[in-house]
Amino acid sequence: MGSDKKTIWILNQYASHLETRHWELSRSFAEQGYNVAVITSSFHHGKREYMYDEKIRFEERLPGVTYVYIHSEPPYYNNGGKRILNMIDFCGKFRRARKKIAGHTGVPSFIIASSAPPFVWEAGYSTAKRFKAKFVVEFRDIWPLSLVDVQGVNPHHPLVTFFGIIEKRAYKRADAIVSTMPYAWKHVMEVADVPREKIHWMANGINVSEARRCLESDKKLPSDLEQYLDSHWCGVYVGSIAKCECLEYLLRGISKVSDPDVYFAVIGEGGEKENLQKLAKELGLDRVRFFDAIDRSLIPKVLQKAKLAIGAVHDIPIYRFGLSMNKLNDYLASGVPTILASSVDNVVKDAGHFSVPTGDEEKFAEAVMKIKGLSAEEREALSSRAIQLICSDYDYAEIGKKYLKMMEQL
Repeated sequence: MGSDKKTIWILNQYASHLETRHWELSRSFAEQGYNVAVITSSFHHGKREYMYDEKIRFEERLPGVTYVYIHSEPPYYNNGGKRILNMIDFCGKFRRARKKIAGHTGVPSFIIASSAPPFVWEAGYSTAKRFKAKFVVEFRDIWPLSLVDVQGVNPHHPLVTFFGIIEKRAYKRADAIVSTMPYAWKHVMEVADVPREKIHWMANGINVSEARRCLESDKKLPSDLEQYLDSHWCGVYVGSIAKCECLEYLLRGISKVSDPDVYFAVIGEGGEKENLQKLAKELGLDRVRFFDAIDRSLIPKVLQKAKLAIGAVHDIPIYRFGLSMNKLNDYLASGVPTILASSVDNVVKDAGHFSVPTGDEEKFAEAVMKIKGLSAEEREALSSRAIQLICSDYDYAEIGKKYLKMMEQL
């Protein structure tokens, strides 16, 4: 990489795949004239296996974008103690490799340390001090609050207390604090005495141009899925089939839709799939069909054929700080009318689409029928509003520009 450019290091232990937030941001930063290093673990968190055997591996993914893979240990297969040890090992090995990384990528002017896990904030801060770089604390999930509100961990558990200390210290040390949740500033100011102007919202976004290219590609949908979508007035759910996605509620809401011409496709994989298939059978939902997961590049084609898209979230206190769900970006970027079951403000509501209270199956069914009754002009108006919002606030090309402007003013 050229030494005449400023360098940004993004420290994210779980950025092992390319199609992530930090892949998109690094590409945007590089297009604006920066060198970027994304420093991550070679242990793939999703697949629970090592991608590479080397202790440290450098891969230039694009001109100006290098991925640095650190061989953190031990391997883990659940969220137990070994995962914590792997987090600690990743940060320790990163610290020891800083000189080597700087020699390869350039000395950083900015360090974005992105949690979870929060240990990266400690490593990021010490590295920023060493290189006299600006230190940006980013969080995509609120630890330890998520452990308490989502995972049900006792708020007095020693691990929660420990992570709370790290969190508060990171906020105070940071030159800037970034969250993917629009109202997370409220949480930060509850936890630490920091000025409001230090806290910024940089959404989890979507690459709008890439989504449009996917529509134009020669890739085909699985024939059974394509035939199902073409043959019916069909709503779709696309994503993980897990308890956190509230699919049981969605199925019960669908059961309240009496119109025999309304069908649904549930597309994805996950641990709850078999249970949900049984529930659909118990509810007599012969107009709901489950399909295998599809490649992400095919999602725009599914949504182009869909008549509506659906999603839901649990009524959990942490969501008062805002939602950050990639599927909602996909849905709205396609322009398809969208229903989200959520008891908090959200992007679906902002786009003028259909936000119904979590757990209210009748309201969900009413929203389905409202969408079915829309005129072509009304559908077009909904579509335009959603696409405009996504392009202005959720397109990674724009988020990258906003992020860089914020850092350059530090």
